[in-house]
Amino acid sequence: MDVKVIPAEKWKRYIEVTVPAEEVETEFAAALRRYQKQAQIHGFRKGKAPSHLVKQIYGGAIRQETIEEMVPKILSAAREKNGLKTVGPVDVEEVKYDEKDGLSFRASVEVAPEIELRQYKGLEFERTIYDVEDQDVEETLEGLREQRATLRVLDDGEAQAGHLVLADLQKVDAAGFAIIGDKFENQRLLVAADDEFTKPLLGAKVGDSRRASFTERQPDGTMAEKPSHFQITVKEITEKILPPLDNAFMAEYGKFQTADELKQDLRRHLEKRAEQRSRENLQHEIIDELIKVNSFELPEAMAESYAEKFFANVKAQFAGLSEEALKHESRATAFRRLRWEFLRERIAGVEKIEVNDDEMRGHLVARALAANEEPQRLINQTMNNAEKRDRLRDDLQEAKILQFLEGQMQIRERRAPYKDRGQQRIITV
Repeated sequence: MDVKVIPAEKWKRYIEVTVPAEEVETEFAAALRRYQKQAQIHGFRKGKAPSHLVKQIYGGAIRQETIEEMVPKILSAAREKNGLKTVGPVDVEEVKYDEKDGLSFRASVEVAPEIELRQYKGLEFERTIYDVEDQDVEETLEGLREQRATLRVLDDGEAQAGHLVLADLQKVDAAGFAIIGDKFENQRLLVAADDEFTKPLLGAKVGDSRRASFTERQPDGTMAEKPSHFQITVKEITEKILPPLDNAFMAEYGKFQTADELKQDLRRHLEKRAEQRSRENLQHEIIDELIKVNSFELPEAMAESYAEKFFANVKAQFAGLSEEALKHESRATAFRRLRWEFLRERIAGVEKIEVNDDEMRGHLVARALAANEEPQRLINQTMNNAEKRDRLRDDLQEAKILQFLEGQMQIRERRAPYKDRGQQRIITV
């Protein structure tokens, strides 16, 4: 077998392969024997038809299938022998077979970019530490009560802040005329004094109609120049009845004897969440800065293929959002993820950061115990499944790399209220 690797532009390489006919026919003969054992031909019992008859009837299809199975195996061996670290899809072309000249084909592949690490130590960052206050705990507790609230329809009375209103919404123009086709029936609205859209409903009774406006956010994230107007007709007013902080309520969240014990537990959870968000934000900034100072181009075909698959997954998760804006954001995120994957692999190689099986098992034991699960069961489920095992190894290696990088940076801290931690991004690495 003759294999030639021909460099092309940037990351592209051509692999030209010629396989002697004898090697192909050897593989073909083996495939023919396997097929003969399963062949059902009229006049013969299953597997008893003579090989020459099987070859006469199915030979062409079997040889084609043999070649199709040989090509990826040959390419895999060629990549390994020539040290080619290929990425993305492989484009196989010009496949030819002749019983005299043998098999020949050419494949175009892209190889991983060679990354020059310019700087990944000693950079300066600011880490925000979020302080949990009593008010944060109280708001969280109120949120738990809201989740357990019961609803009571008001037969009489006016809508107040905190009430739920069932209403029909009719979009109108600036003059108040209805826009045909833009009517939304039986919409539930939470009335709030500080909400631009629902504030006009304060004091409204069932049957009342109020006009409200709000400024919509456009697909690109900017606000529309003009507000949208709606005529809101109230059909039902409902108030929430919050549960008391009694033993029954506290029993739903743990073995707490008093409200103070529950609040202490909530504080611990909030502090843990604040610490996690603080670290996530710092790591996100480190990744962004490393990508910036160690810039490199991505292989085009591989990047486009990855971005399309990433968008398809994101689109399924966030159905209902603007597809145009979502595609733009997911594309940028996909490229960022790819650059970080290449970059962290390079850093791991230079710094010899690896994850062994013992570390993986230790992680699984800790995770199982925290969830009151049987450790050995989780170990078997993960370590005996190649996909799960590789994913866990990759996750743990990334965590080790980020921990290493944090220790190499100059990090100063600033403090901020817990409420300033911001909202999590729709799409993250």
